[in-house]
Formats: sequence, C-alpha cells, structure tokens
Amino acid sequence: MVSKAQVSALAAGDGWLGKGANLLLFGPPGGGKSHLAAALGLALIENGWRVFFTRTTDLVQKLQVARRELNLEAAINRLDRFNLVILDDLAYVSKDQADTSVLFELISARYERRSMLITANQPFGEWNRVFPDPAMTLAAIDRLVHHATIIEMNVESYRRRTAIERKRGPGRPPEHATSKTRAD
Repeated sequence: MVSKAQVSALAAGDGWLGKGANLLLFGPPGGGKSHLAAALGLALIENGWRVFFTRTTDLVQKLQVARRELNLEAAINRLDRFNLVILDDLAYVSKDQADTSVLFELISARYERRSMLITANQPFGEWNRVFPDPAMTLAAIDRLVHHATIIEMNVESYRRRTAIERKRGPGRPPEHATSKTRAD
C-alpha cells in the first residue's frame, strides 16, 4: 500500500520534480494507479507545478504524426514546458503500432531534466512488447529507473470488488422476490 505520508510528499513535488526524477506506478488493472496519478497531478498543479496527463497510446499517436510530418523534435520540445508528463497505461502501447520508438525518444529527451509519471499493468520484463527492440527496451527502463520512485500497487481490483459487492448487495428480501403473497 501507499502511505499517506508518501503521497503527501509526492504531491508537494519539491523533492523530485525539481531534480527531473520519475515516479513509476505498477499493479494489476483496477488497483488505483490512474486514480492516484490523476490525484497527484491535480495536487501538483495546485502547488504551482505544470503537469500534462495523457493516455500513453494517445501521446504515442500524436508523436507518430509529428514524426511523419518531420516535426517530432518540436513536439517533444513543447512537452518540455511541463514539469511532469503523466503517461497512463503504458502497457497498452504495443510495438505492433506504427513505430513506438517515439516513446523512447520522449523518455530520452526528458531524462535527468524533466519528470515523468508512468502507470503500467505489466512489470519491466513485459515491456519488450512496447518497444521495437530489446536494446531500446533496456535503455528506456534504465533511463526511467535511474532517478525514480517505484510503487507497486498489488491490490485487488476496485472495480471487481465493487461489482461483487453490488451483486451480493442488499437486493430485495426473498419474500418480495415473486408476485405471490405470504398469505398463500
């Protein structure tokens, strides 16, 4: 679990954003990674930091368009105005999409200068499905973890738990389940 003190420290931003450090949130779907990332982003904005939140697939597509238009460097430079770029759901990007190496270029450009917060369902060992080649996968991971806080959120899915509770929920008492009355 993530402690309240740790979240408060991350939300202040002073100890990590000024140094270009990263935050990596891992865990299964429904564990609250995206929710925590969004909450931290909002708290950081309230504390005066500039934050950009996006689904990783959306940003990769935009960067791919910029590459095709020979404008990738300018697109990455525009992201430099943000102290923190939050990439939500990295594991849903796959190298089957056209040239995800733009993601590596973003990571490299921000390395040790600007911070990134990344949420992912998959551990590092599965990131070879994101980047086009093993060397790029290792290089991306190396840059991200060099100055990073890594939080593993291995908890039961909130959505699953809610669905089970709803199914078990109070419902109607058995005596009201049919149109027959108790007098029968």
